[in-house]
Amino acid sequence: MQQNNSNRISNSFALRRSVAPYVGLPVIFTCVLIGMVAVAIKINDWSGIETIVPIFLVFFGAVVFMGARYRIFWKDGEIVQKAVAGNLTKIKTDEITDVIQETSDVQTLVTFSRPMRRIVIYARHADGGKFIDVSLKHFVADDIRKLMSAIHDRRPDLQIPKGWL
Repeated sequence: MQQNNSNRISNSFALRRSVAPYVGLPVIFTCVLIGMVAVAIKINDWSGIETIVPIFLVFFGAVVFMGARYRIFWKDGEIVQKAVAGNLTKIKTDEITDVIQETSDVQTLVTFSRPMRRIVIYARHADGGKFIDVSLKHFVADDIRKLMSAIHDRRPDLQIPKGWL
């Protein structure tokens, strides 16, 4: 009975999100805010704080909203990525050509188009290639390992990045 339950879970799951990408921004903002409060007390002018707090809250809300739209799913032998813009990329395990851990170069970092540290699942097709980025920061590490294990179970011929199996 346990094996049946285990198979059902591994046939379909979503990677859970991590809070890691969202911790730095409030810490930086808090430090800046403390400095601004000290200056506001000294000069008795609170207008800077009244302006910056709502701007930060809107910016932080937008960052969290966009991050929440980025999802990775495993569905019966297919990896599905839902991008921030809502675009879906699907790769079946038999289409995978490579699974590689990558880090962004400066050009990629500047565009904010891909996660900085990621595992990339590549597939080649007649119409070119496609890939799915699995962010090492946005998703819980155990769930990434579960995804890599699910891929490896169906495709033991693929080399999975070290430490992720």
